[in-house]
Amino acid sequence: MRIDSRFWLPLFFPVALLLIGGTLFSATQPIKPREPVTSSDTVDTKPLRLLMVGLAQDMARINTGIWHEEYDLIQQGAASIANHPKIPPAQIAKIKKTLGAEFQNFVRFDKTVHTTATELVSAAEARNWSGVLKKYTRIRDGCVGCHTAYRDQLQPVLAK
Repeated sequence: MRIDSRFWLPLFFPVALLLIGGTLFSATQPIKPREPVTSSDTVDTKPLRLLMVGLAQDMARINTGIWHEEYDLIQQGAASIANHPKIPPAQIAKIKKTLGAEFQNFVRFDKTVHTTATELVSAAEARNWSGVLKKYTRIRDGCVGCHTAYRDQLQPVLAK
């Protein structure tokens, strides 16, 4: 049986381009996010805004690791999140004053993200893809939930 060239010829070039492009794409190294922003603060504390910039970069590192299935990159980003600097005591006092009774929920978000980041490190070390995706989703939801609940209240207070 002969296949009519009117059928396969129009498909040949797009399929060839996809195969060549996919090969070239998979052969390139992923772009790694920049290191977290540093300031004159100590390693142990960092103002919330700079801390969030660093956490966003860590999440970008995890995202890149997920897209490229690079467990080491996922592990690095998660470890950075689990061990991020603390908010300086003066800012903690402002946050407590602003949030009042809601401060404990703010702390719960932070603890959930820390705990889950540690679990993500373990899942990446074990090369457990399903675990990686579940823990990543929980971290992402924790970050977005906290931002949704508190960013508008805290931004003006901490910007002063």
